[in-house]
Amino acid sequence: MLWTNIKVKTKTHLIVPLFISHQGCPYRCAFCNQTDITGAHDKPDEAALDEAMQTYTGSIPVDQLPPHREVAFYGGSFTGLPAERQEHLLSLVQPWLKQGRVNAIRLSTHSLFIDPDRLNLLKKYHVTTIELGIQSTDGQVLELSNRPCAMQVMENAVSLIKQNGFRLGLQLMPGLPGDNDQTFQKSVDDVIRWQPDCVRLYPTLVVRHTKLFQMYREGKFIPWTLERTLGNLATAAQKFTAGKIPIIRMGLHPDPSLRENFVDGPHHPSLRYLVDCRLGREQMENRIAGLNKVPDRIKFRVPKNSLCIYIGPQRENIAILKERFGLKSLTLLPDKDCETLQLVA
Repeated sequence: MLWTNIKVKTKTHLIVPLFISHQGCPYRCAFCNQTDITGAHDKPDEAALDEAMQTYTGSIPVDQLPPHREVAFYGGSFTGLPAERQEHLLSLVQPWLKQGRVNAIRLSTHSLFIDPDRLNLLKKYHVTTIELGIQSTDGQVLELSNRPCAMQVMENAVSLIKQNGFRLGLQLMPGLPGDNDQTFQKSVDDVIRWQPDCVRLYPTLVVRHTKLFQMYREGKFIPWTLERTLGNLATAAQKFTAGKIPIIRMGLHPDPSLRENFVDGPHHPSLRYLVDCRLGREQMENRIAGLNKVPDRIKFRVPKNSLCIYIGPQRENIAILKERFGLKSLTLLPDKDCETLQLVA
């Protein structure tokens, strides 16, 4: 049975998500309950795909659809499924590929289930992108999260995926049991060393009906605060940007089912925006701190389409910087021709 729910559509990308909740997984991770996270519901495979394709593409002519159109299998370890099951699911997508309604297939899986035979099967059915749920590269963190996986297994999986010409995505989860600022940033550094094509960052949340929820109720797990999470994500974002690795998702999709089952943790519907605002504030702070003498009135010229991230939510960045440097005024001048932050003399 497949699930479908979350919509992902932009001017350039359209993702048709299909959920194989927990299918193929070697164990139940402490943080995971795909039913409550996605709010998806079982449907027969063919019906789920047909409904999803109708929902996302309808009768729109192919030449009017976004240029990049993917069917994506999420929520389980796809390559951990029996080969017959994998072939069945992938075969359902082939007619849509031939019609041009989609032009790529993406799937998520576990490093334990990557080998030449499995990759050859995926090639046969035109899979283009493989995402690995790394979550952390720290062995103790993975053990405490009921997701043990040796570093060598991860590295071998990454190497095989890249050698076989697939696009590689890697996922990290800051704030897992036993995680701290240093171990998370070490995981970020490891991922950058592996040079994936993209990354996703999902801060750890406490959701009902999970082992983590039990640990939380017993006082054995304390989730990271939003402030701590923002600081770590901002540092990670700077590193990934420097490494030219795009972050394609930051935080879980704010699905109604997640809101109903969310218990505690750094959840925010606009997490990426908050991180961008933090980075914008840090840029201004560094420029001001670098002045030999800080005047009481400062002006910055900023890219017009980025004005909101420099202002911050509810003008928070302006207020914080004025207080920190004793400024009478901090003015931001939006400029459509400006590409980077500029201090106005």
